[in-house]
Amino acid sequence: MDLEKEVEKYKLGNELAFHQIYKETRSLVQFAIYSYIPNRHIVEDLMQDTYVKVHQKIKEYHQKSFRSWIYLIAKNTALDYLKKKKEMIMDSLDVFPDMSSTHPFLYYAIRHLKELEREVFLMKVLCGHTSKRISEILEIKPSMVNQYYLLAKQKLREYLKDVEE
Repeated sequence: MDLEKEVEKYKLGNELAFHQIYKETRSLVQFAIYSYIPNRHIVEDLMQDTYVKVHQKIKEYHQKSFRSWIYLIAKNTALDYLKKKKEMIMDSLDVFPDMSSTHPFLYYAIRHLKELEREVFLMKVLCGHTSKRISEILEIKPSMVNQYYLLAKQKLREYLKDVEE
């Protein structure tokens, strides 16, 4: 499916195109929000807010990558929520609850990665996205995606090397 064509249809008033857009971008929006807020119920609410914003701002969309545009809206929606609630997700011990069962110190180590390293690593590991797809979403070169991923893995190994099993 050509997402950009569906966006153009929706901009022209075709409501059915929105369903295609939603199906194509749902997992990306969910990931973007869940990266900051690991509460399923809040994520669902913020996903709705994201799509409401998309509906309200769709006429303003004139970029080349709708996935990048919607990812930024979802991410900013999550960050706005955190600001309103005065929560600092990085201080939470439950940032990555599903990963804590894999290794008790993994989410601690992930918290210490730089933002792009963390996003690339989680998009590859949790979402299974390819370097090409991540590069489209984050609007960086695929070689940079690979570099951030390798750097994140290297840092995680370093953080976790002294931890006994």
